Amino acid sequence: MKCLFKIAARHWGSVAFTLLCLHGIAASPRAATKVFGIAGKTDIQGQAVADQAGETLLRTEPGSPLKDYGLKPYAHVSHALPHVETKAWKLICALPHNSQFQPWIEVVGPAGKEIQFNSTNPLVLYLTPTETCTTLAGAGEYEAKNWISGEGATYTVPAGVTVKAVKYRETGYDTTFAGSFECNDEDFNILWRRAARTAYLCMRDHFYDCPDRERVGFWGDGTPELDQCFYIFDAKSHRLCKDLVLRPLEPSFYPGQHLEFLGEYGLWFYYLHTGDLASIKAVYDSIKTFLFDTYQFGNQKTWFDWGNDSKDTSVIENCFEYIDLGALRKMAVADGRQADLPAIDARRRAIQSHFDDRFWKGAFYQSADVLTPDDRANAMAVNSGLASPDKWESIYDRVLAKTTNSSCFFDRWVFEALCKMGKQDKALLRMASRYRTMIESPVTTLWEHYDRWWASWLNAFDEGSSLNHGWNPPALVLSQDIAGVRPIDPGWTSFEVLPKEAFLTSIKVTVPTIKGPVKEALRKTSREYSLVVVAPRDTTAVVGIPKSSFSELDSISVNGGLVWDGKFRESQGVSWAGEADGYVRFKVAAGSWRFVGRGRLTLDSPKPPRPTPAQEVALERRGWIASASVPDGNFLFSGAKIPIEVPAENVLDGDSWTGWRDMTRTQYPGQWFQVDMKRKQKFDKVVLDNTWALWDSPQAYEVTTSDDGVHWSRPVATGNGHLGITKITFAPQTARWLRITQVGSSPTYQWSIYELNVFRRAG
Repeated sequence: MKCLFKIAARHWGSVAFTLLCLHGIAASPRAATKVFGIAGKTDIQGQAVADQAGETLLRTEPGSPLKDYGLKPYAHVSHALPHVETKAWKLICALPHNSQFQPWIEVVGPAGKEIQFNSTNPLVLYLTPTETCTTLAGAGEYEAKNWISGEGATYTVPAGVTVKAVKYRETGYDTTFAGSFECNDEDFNILWRRAARTAYLCMRDHFYDCPDRERVGFWGDGTPELDQCFYIFDAKSHRLCKDLVLRPLEPSFYPGQHLEFLGEYGLWFYYLHTGDLASIKAVYDSIKTFLFDTYQFGNQKTWFDWGNDSKDTSVIENCFEYIDLGALRKMAVADGRQADLPAIDARRRAIQSHFDDRFWKGAFYQSADVLTPDDRANAMAVNSGLASPDKWESIYDRVLAKTTNSSCFFDRWVFEALCKMGKQDKALLRMASRYRTMIESPVTTLWEHYDRWWASWLNAFDEGSSLNHGWNPPALVLSQDIAGVRPIDPGWTSFEVLPKEAFLTSIKVTVPTIKGPVKEALRKTSREYSLVVVAPRDTTAVVGIPKSSFSELDSISVNGGLVWDGKFRESQGVSWAGEADGYVRFKVAAGSWRFVGRGRLTLDSPKPPRPTPAQEVALERRGWIASASVPDGNFLFSGAKIPIEVPAENVLDGDSWTGWRDMTRTQYPGQWFQVDMKRKQKFDKVVLDNTWALWDSPQAYEVTTSDDGVHWSRPVATGNGHLGITKITFAPQTARWLRITQVGSSPTYQWSIYELNVFRRAG
């Protein structure tokens, strides 16, 4: 059911404006209050609750798309339980990964005490106020009514109430993680897993842009979310994809996002993966009307991307219009509407015939609307086919090699353009570089903005951006473009495996198609290129060995039999598919096939390997005392001015979404933060995590130690902070106190520590 739920004050940095949610919001934005019962166990409705974990509290209609994962213990709690204090206190509980969840608690205490529950993610407060419960005398249990999202829960517990146990109930869309990707470079494995987790958190009653601040069904966010479903989840996820395909268009609701969705990347992508022609027929007329009559060119305010504000809208919209008309043509053929083809073809020819005259500047594409060439516009010129291959090298040299205007939403098309140009190594390097802070962070999802930087007209750190945003594309790019698995014909009756592995030496991927799982296992040595492909029943696969992976390709065998040594050799079950786009191609039916190319391969990599994890032990921090050079404070979060407490003790609670910030002024020499470890311990490494306040890393620091908290050593380490995570190593020390002192200054940023961990070498 469509509703007009007004979300007041969507904020990026200090910008606030109002949007209309075009689908129902799953979580009620109202707070819930519950009085505990003394006898038995009750939920928020006052109904009996089953004792065993795993039984549901969800009040869902039959056929609900939601799944209840049952009550689970947290991965970490900040206090050993049972626990009680003589003053109000906070219990911080970490989940194993970002989730949609409902907190649960078991307590014993006097009547009339109010307990508060929420996520440690402050963005949740935009939609879901903190829930409370009021105790009666004795024991009781409570489970929150509203789901929230985040990587941790915070319980505010009054004096005299003993917390006996805490758990959480994860819920989410009823689908499974059926796809997978694994390669020899852990950076990309991390990105794939976090992209999958991000996509899942942005699914519920519809595709969300994010599960915390808004839950709005933007078509722009929905496009990569739909696409990634077919590479990550089982067929149950297709229900949400179909809902998005059939959703009535809203031409005034970000029409540029409609252009991004209505062609190869949305509608036709859906049809290729599902074969659902009925849905394509149902929307055909509205798509044709939008492309021919509704969309208005030349509106520079049309949204295509956040990113840097110098986006070349004129070039971008011509490219997407051209792509969409091409997809519309294929839809017309599939639907038997040949009478529409002349008009579609004429419209495409009009774009193509004038494109170079209007925008080609001799080495790149650029309209008169911008002062410098835009990576987004030039990538789309390549992807659309409007840029002929003879222009690719100059486009790369002059634009794509050195321009990073695009956000993590639009970079999907830059990665794809680089792969199309045969520069998949550059695509992987760009991905690893631009996602570096997300790869290194402890957060299990991918963020709204690279480096949390509002790369538009604000040009500033955006504390109000989500750390879980559905438009991130790594899972799609890695499975579809790098592993090279994609359908050729609708419904996966035929598909291709054309790897673009670049400098990777091994890949294992599973793609959960409607025909069954397609599997690929690739491994390279200096003399052999092995590619195992499993094609499910009733499919045909086109498999290619990339000649670019070899300095010299001598022969190719399939399941032990020679099929190519410069020309095709007949072999049972294998037919010739020609040489094109740098591949030697073969066609095979359902089954398991092992292709082996032999010759000489270059295994040099331009990307340094990920460092081997150190053999170290994290010191147990429970009972430690944290303090700072300034009293504990708070700050007003984002434009909504939500008060967030930032006491020193937060750095020891196990949650990187809660932390300490010196809010008295920006960074200055002499600020310090210290921990009392309660006894002398041996250590040689300190890690400061300020991922949540990314740009608050210390400008310059000194580390000192003490046995009594009064007399301090000379600095055992000095250095400069790093964006997000600062790792400080030094010669082994034995001490009780540890202090980090700021010796730098910043005119812009506070100093923050959101988690502080201390390590010693193992053994």
